[in-house]
Amino acid sequence: MFDPLSPPGRTQPNRLALPPRIILVYFFSVSASLLWIAGIFLAPYLKSRASPWHAFFYLVFSSVCHQVPNRCFFLYGHPLAVCTRCLGIYSGGFLGVLLYPVFRGFRRLELPSTKLFFFLSAPIFVDTLANFVHWWNTPPLARFFTGFIWGPILPFYFITGMASLFLKREKNCFPNFS
Repeated sequence: MFDPLSPPGRTQPNRLALPPRIILVYFFSVSASLLWIAGIFLAPYLKSRASPWHAFFYLVFSSVCHQVPNRCFFLYGHPLAVCTRCLGIYSGGFLGVLLYPVFRGFRRLELPSTKLFFFLSAPIFVDTLANFVHWWNTPPLARFFTGFIWGPILPFYFITGMASLFLKREKNCFPNFS
């Protein structure tokens, strides 16, 4: 069987194979996605309880989202820490992380097709562009769904990329003496 970590003609029995690295990246991705989404909902909850920590969560998410209140869903009388489109992207991304083992498994590192990426990117691209040039103003639920359509493909690039990075880094740690 081909081991991408071993030099040609040599075996390294003590080295980790591909699946444990992908699984490590996968579980990190699940955990990070869950914490990220929890933070989005924690901000308005903390604000409703007059906790000074709400400002920290809104500040963290302000670096990735405009947080315009009329483009946000509300919880406990306060806007979520991200707009509806960003919430759709992150929710879809979490779904994509959960679906990764179903569609890709842990035995191969392969990116999704470029056609699929462009197909899933088209709704968010067209909607964002149309809003930017004032052709229309998309309602919040539609913004959420354009993000939710695009979000699930992103983990397939992230998990594959991170696992490949680990493999490349590990491969470079073992000199080739041939």
